Amino acid sequence: MRRNPIDQKPRLRRHGVAAGMVLTALLVSVSVTAEQSSQPIYLDSDTAELDNTTGTSVYTGDVIMTQGVRRVTGDNMTVYTTEGRQVQRIVVEGRPAVWVERPAEEGELLKGEAPRMEYHAQGPERVMLFEGGTVTQGRNTVTGETVEYDLETEVARARGKDSRERTRITFFPEDGNGDE
Repeated sequence: MRRNPIDQKPRLRRHGVAAGMVLTALLVSVSVTAEQSSQPIYLDSDTAELDNTTGTSVYTGDVIMTQGVRRVTGDNMTVYTTEGRQVQRIVVEGRPAVWVERPAEEGELLKGEAPRMEYHAQGPERVMLFEGGTVTQGRNTVTGETVEYDLETEVARARGKDSRERTRITFFPEDGNGDE
């Protein structure tokens, strides 16, 4: 049985089938493997401060992080690591902060934008967009006050701020050839 990939309010349940279709279209062909996460991380910024005792590093000014097919940019970035120098979490702020992931195969570019975002490298690996985020793949989009994208299961969850600021999903059906 397939799980519904969006947390929905009860009055929105009738849109579950359409929401499932959009998330299937949006999240197709993104393959993030353990190999991707084990690649080195490169960080460029105007300034950097590393604290080896706490495992925290802070980067400011036009920050660019790359790791394999992943690229994250923002104005400020804080990286939290374990004692073994494994990344636990990365917090990015920007106007906007941008996360881009190019699928290993022929899938379409996956992109997230928000004023604030967090990348969680552990349990489960995911990107969380805050203060008005959008995840886009091709022409398909998921937008909400908070958007969480699970990189392992390829599931997006969007939440609105309140009843006046709800989530929005836009999807385009594929044509008969499997293309949009």
